[in-house]
Amino acid sequence: MKTLLTFVLFTSLGLCISCDLGLDSDGGPDVDDLPPLTTTGENTFGYVINGDIINITNSLSFTAFNQGGFFYLGGGGIKLYRLGDVATNLNYSLVNFDDGKVEFSVFDDQNQLCFYDSTRTINGNLLFTYFSREKYIASGIFEFSTVNDDCDTIRVTDGRFDVQYTP
Repeated sequence: MKTLLTFVLFTSLGLCISCDLGLDSDGGPDVDDLPPLTTTGENTFGYVINGDIINITNSLSFTAFNQGGFFYLGGGGIKLYRLGDVATNLNYSLVNFDDGKVEFSVFDDQNQLCFYDSTRTINGNLLFTYFSREKYIASGIFEFSTVNDDCDTIRVTDGRFDVQYTP
């Protein structure tokens, strides 16, 4: 009986160790579940928010445009703004309004529950890895943290996008 119990215990331990729980080795979300970092206009938009992965792969669920020196990307409660011309591989602060800004909203059944104004952004960065004015493609990465006294603090990490924008 003792041998059977030992066998079951070690077998169970081995199964638990080999399980894929969708987490990285550090216990965080597996960023491999996010859209890949592409620069071909795949119309993907994803991020990790407070540990949960959000993927938006339907281009009807987000909006992107670049008009009059103003770039906008919005979807999944996030509104990213770049105020001014876009350059690649240049880190834009989402706290400095001269560079850009971010707003965030939490919705439930079409009702806005929490709004995080751009002035409440604690930190954040936006980097365009590819930007084509000829092909109308914008690709990049972002992250930010924001607060609202009445709601949970929002921390967005591993944000990425590869979208076709409207000129």
